Amino acid sequence: MTNKEINIEKYENAILYFIQNCNGVTLGKTKLNKLLYYLDFVFYRDNKKTITRDFYIREQFGPIPSDVNSVLNKMREKDIIKIDNTINKKGNLSYKFTTYKKADETAFEKKEFDLLKKISITFKNTLTAELVAQTHLEAPWFYSKPLEIIDFKYAGDIEII
Repeated sequence: MTNKEINIEKYENAILYFIQNCNGVTLGKTKLNKLLYYLDFVFYRDNKKTITRDFYIREQFGPIPSDVNSVLNKMREKDIIKIDNTINKKGNLSYKFTTYKKADETAFEKKEFDLLKKISITFKNTLTAELVAQTHLEAPWFYSKPLEIIDFKYAGDIEII
């Protein structure tokens, strides 16, 4: 599935919701990518369609939404979010998100919002390394080749949610 007509309203509001409900020391860019992955893949598993309409690439640290950087940059340009980059104690680039707008929960259908909320609650305090390890155990990442599009047909293997 490679639909590049992303749903920008749902994409931005999912990001805002995750930042507002999973922020703190445990939410950086990698974790945000995994939350979006679970949002789209679990929804696809149960409904045969995605929420953001983005597709995902198999990267070293797990699935990455193909348009996430573009969406984040546009949100920053529109003063919806602020992204601070710092070097953490391990010498890696770290991201801190701040929102200037509340997520619009009405942008989602009930079952979409219910999943968004469930993912936030489930993974709020999960460390990024744990999420990366979990995604590497699941069929979508495991059966994909490096730097290639991950096929949604493997979504049925996700059991964590």
